[in-house]
This record gives sequence, structure tokens and C-alpha cells, in this order.
Amino acid sequence: MGELVDIRREGPVARVVMHRKGNNSIAEDLMKELAEAFEELGVDPTVRVVVLASEYEKYFSVGADLTALAGIDREATDATDQIALFMRRMNHHYMAIERCPRPVIAAINGHALGGGSELTLCCDFRIMVDDGRSKIGQTESALGIIPGAGGTQRLPRLIGKGRALRYLIESTRLSAKEAEAVGWVDRAVPPEEFNAVVDELAGSLAKAATTAIAMIKDSVRRGWDLRLEDALNIEAENFARAALTNDAVIGIMSFLSKQEPEFTGS
Repeated sequence: MGELVDIRREGPVARVVMHRKGNNSIAEDLMKELAEAFEELGVDPTVRVVVLASEYEKYFSVGADLTALAGIDREATDATDQIALFMRRMNHHYMAIERCPRPVIAAINGHALGGGSELTLCCDFRIMVDDGRSKIGQTESALGIIPGAGGTQRLPRLIGKGRALRYLIESTRLSAKEAEAVGWVDRAVPPEEFNAVVDELAGSLAKAATTAIAMIKDSVRRGWDLRLEDALNIEAENFARAALTNDAVIGIMSFLSKQEPEFTGS
């Protein structure tokens, strides 16, 4: 697709594979290509599942390419505005992953640190290799900075405020098993089983009612911080949209006839 991101299709499963500088350090060029890939796949009716993966064996993503900050004049009167504008652009790219209507799996095959961890937090499922060396963590405070692409917001929502705050402040690096124990990742998987587990989950989701999944994702994302009454209105609207799909007819008729449904994603 681009210089830093490939899209590899395997039937209804699309793999978005990062390959930047040997370790997928995060910079705007990579994030722009990722956003374009997820926007493209999100409207492709032949795609039912997206897997975010790395080309490199030991690294999912090591986090920010800090050279991007080196060119900013710290003494400039608008230095704060420059950096904030840069991070708003980066967050726009990250949001393209979170807003993708397809189920998204992060295949964490190596270190996922800082901005790399934030990439995984935008995904719906996180499968991490348990190889005895790979770590996941929001490690920005060890560099005198803070997470800038959702780490302070998505991680507390995922694992709880108290636990997340401790990890954020201490720049904790968790193993796959440790991350699984606190809910940061869904599964910690031995290296020899990693690809098979990711493929199995992707295959299972590809058979699901993906339009309904899109409505679930939208309801959760938009309703999370609203008053319950307003959030329920979003849910009701999305329920109506899902109920009018072909998949709803297939699912209900299959249930009544005690057969396995064969959803079409429409």
C-alpha cells in the first residue's frame, strides 16, 4: 500500500503490517499510512476482520521516534501550541484505528512500548506473544514526558484508574502474562502458538455478524462518557439499524431452526 505499511488480504481477513526502520518507531509518516489503511478497509465490504501486525520478529512498536520533537524550538513563544497541534494530528490518525467498523486484532509479536502500546489500545482485541522477553508499557514518564496518543485515557478505561495510574507514573513494563493478568492484553500466547491463535480468532470473527459488531463498537465508543439516557438513545438507534440488516434475518431464522448462521456482513 505504502512505504511503511502493507495490506495483505487473506479472504475476509486483512492484515495491516507495519515496517518502519526495523522497530516501527512511531512518527507521523507511519501513523498517516496506518490511518489511510484503516479508513480504506473500514468501507470495504469484502473485509470482515482487520489484524494489525508487525513485519519485525521482536518488535510490534517501540514507541515514539523522538527525533520528531528535536526540531521544535523550545524557546519559541508558540512552542506549546506547536507540540499540541502535532499531537492532535497524531491522535486523529490513532482514532482511525479505533473508529474502524470492523473488529480489529492487535497481534503483539514483540515489544509494544509508549506509542506502540497506545496503538494496541485502539484495537478491540490484543493477543501478545509470551516469549520471556517482550514487554508492553506506557514508558513515557521515564523520558520526562507523558503519553500523548491516548495512553492516559484509554488505559484507565481498560484496566481501571488506580492500576493504570501506577503503571503510567512508574513507566512499568509488563510481560505478556502480567499484562494478561490485569486485562491489558486478552491473551498471552507461547511463540509456537501465536500465529495460530491470532488466525483462529480472526477466522472466528470473520464468520460473525460484522454489521452488528460495528454497531456495538459505535455504541460503546460514543456512549461511554454520556449520561445513561443519552447513551441508551445511541444504543436504540444502532439496535434499529442492526435489526434491519440481512444478518439479523439470518441470525434469527437460524436460531429458530437450530442451525448455524452463515452471516454475510450485510
